[in-house]
This record gives sequence, C-alpha cells and structure tokens, in this order.
Amino acid sequence: MTVQNKKVFEDLLLVSDIDGTLTKLTKIPQKNIDAIKKFIAQGGTFTLCTGRPKCTLKEILPQLPITAPIITINGGYVYSPQNNDVLFEARLPENVKEFVFDLLERFERIGAMLVEPDNYWVIRWGDESIEGVAERRDMYLREGCCQNYTEGNGPNSWHKVVLIVPPKQIQDVREYIEKTKPQGFYPVQSDEFYLELVADGVDKGKAMELVRSYLNLSKTAAIGDRENDKAMLVRADFSAIPKNGDRNLQKEVDFIVDSCDNGAVADFINHLERFYNR
Repeated sequence: MTVQNKKVFEDLLLVSDIDGTLTKLTKIPQKNIDAIKKFIAQGGTFTLCTGRPKCTLKEILPQLPITAPIITINGGYVYSPQNNDVLFEARLPENVKEFVFDLLERFERIGAMLVEPDNYWVIRWGDESIEGVAERRDMYLREGCCQNYTEGNGPNSWHKVVLIVPPKQIQDVREYIEKTKPQGFYPVQSDEFYLELVADGVDKGKAMELVRSYLNLSKTAAIGDRENDKAMLVRADFSAIPKNGDRNLQKEVDFIVDSCDNGAVADFINHLERFYNR
C-alpha cells in the first residue's frame, strides 16, 4: 500500500508560523499549498500559529483548507475559523501603557502598534525607511486592519504591543526593557524589525498544546523561523526551521528545511512523511 492511501498522519497536529515560514507576506508558495492538502488527505490536522491578529489573515485563509483552531497574537488569542468561537484570550496588564509611552520618549526612532484581534492600533510608525516596514503597513491598510491610536480612539485593554525598531537598535531596546524588569509582560523578537511585548504566561508553545488537547490528538509538529516560535519548536514532537531562519534557533530543531520562498513547509512535510512511513 502506498503512503498516499494511508491515513499516516491521523494523530498529528502540524502548526506553522506565517511570516518568513509559510510565506514572505501573503502569497503562499504553491509547493506549500499542495503539500498541506496532501498532509490533510493523509489524515493530518494543519493550522497556523502566528504573531499576527485575526484580521490580517484575510488573504491567507482562502488559500488553505484550515478547519482547526488558529493561534494568533503569539498565543494570546486562539479562535475557531468555522464559527469564530474564542478558545483562549489573554491581555496585557494595565501598567504596559505607561511603559510603552515612556519607551517611545526614550527611543525616538522606534514605532509602536497595539495588536487587537480585529485591528492594529498605530501609536506611531517610527522609521518607515526600515526595509519591510512600508510593505507590512500597506498590507494592514489593504486588509482594513489598521487605525491610528489616540487616547480617545483606541482599546482600553491591550492584547499585545509590537515595537517597530531599526534592526541595529533591537539589542539596545531589548536590554533596556529587560533591565527595567517590567511586571506582567516580556519582550520577544518576531521579525528583523519587530520586538513584541507579550503577557507573561503566553507563548506559541502553550497555545499549540491547547489546540492539540482540544482536538484530542497525540503528537505535534511545528515550524517557525524566529525567537517567538521557540516555545512551540522546543515543545513539539517534531520541529523545523527554514534555512533563512534565526541561526540560534537552528540548534533547537530536528530539521533545517528549505527557505520560505522555496517551500519550507512542504519540505518539512516531506521529512515527516519519510519518518512516518519508515
């Protein structure tokens, strides 16, 4: 019997990061789409685990047959794409607001966005000459997922903060945050120019486990490319990083796979197929 005719993946949840892993921005490589469909046909369950909010998936979801709960906001918001039921939600503590505005005064070149499930609230963009920032901004605007934040126009409680930081300044900003030892949240890098503030106790690994348990599956596989993916990569039964991913993370995974642009997720599925069909 060939592998294509067996439900070899029926016990497995495969979780993929989006940016830098599944796709560079919105158009998913056809290799990945075909491999994911095959994985599902062979009994596997596939979902996304991203730092993005739900509203920025409008161009992603039509390309994929996802029915499992989706993990967004770095594990801070897990919902069902079928009925929009929320399985898990976490918010930052109140003290983050003053901290963020003090940070923006201290570091004049950085920007900041508040991340809510249905919107990015932009306090300021910061240095828009940073490669990739304008491209992200245009995507958020195109998807109707971006508004300017003011005291009179914005959410009272915040799910996550994204700091837009010149890459050469990331380490300085991070060291300052860690030195101040903020209560109730921590910094984690999700892109070359994104440093995020996430609620304590929230990460992609815990969210992945929540979905696995909810679906009553026995094993997990995870693929991601940045520090914010580490919690799910080290927790998964099988893990992979694209060769374009964070070099420090490459030591933590089972497989270093092809680049994002060349079908990283498809390559990972090929590795899983060979393992399951031994």
